[in-house]
Amino acid sequence: MFSARRTASALMATLALTTLTACGAAEAGQGPIYDYGPPGSEISDEVKATLGPELTLTFDITGAVTVQGSMTALAPSGGSHFLKTCAEYARGAAEKQFLTAGLLDGPVTGHDITVEMWIADYTGPGAYPKDRLVAPGSRPSIAIDNTVYGTWPDSTAGKAVTDGKGGGSWTFTKLAKTGEGGLPGDAISGKVSWTCREY
Repeated sequence: MFSARRTASALMATLALTTLTACGAAEAGQGPIYDYGPPGSEISDEVKATLGPELTLTFDITGAVTVQGSMTALAPSGGSHFLKTCAEYARGAAEKQFLTAGLLDGPVTGHDITVEMWIADYTGPGAYPKDRLVAPGSRPSIAIDNTVYGTWPDSTAGKAVTDGKGGGSWTFTKLAKTGEGGLPGDAISGKVSWTCREY
């Protein structure tokens, strides 16, 4: 089932394709026809293919909250364009960065989750230590139901691993929310892994 963000993207892609098809219909024939079918149908897969690869993120988190389940997300490009392949996603974005999917297509076992973790100085598939993990304007974190659990310099451990097929994982211990006096509060530990799929 499409999220509002993905549905809007699909509508924009379909509108652009329809306009281009109409403009060239007299010379090149009708061209491809896009329609909306039920999820998993051949027609809806054609529409999804215009948005690029899809990631499936699997969460195994314990501590202050337990989350075990999976959800899909669009593979982020880091720009205004859509990616075409999982291999392209695995190579990373501009400025030597690898971006994990942050906005998911829906809740994970009833929990609203947002992931903020990038790999800096990304050189391709491999393992990256905690000091190479960053986030846009802040520290790497996972927000669960509006509570943000982030990395802390002295108490958090973690690493990220990526492969050449667009998959990977982020393993961490003691991502903590900010407690009294600005010190680490309740924490979570676990793993977020992802696989990539092309349509």
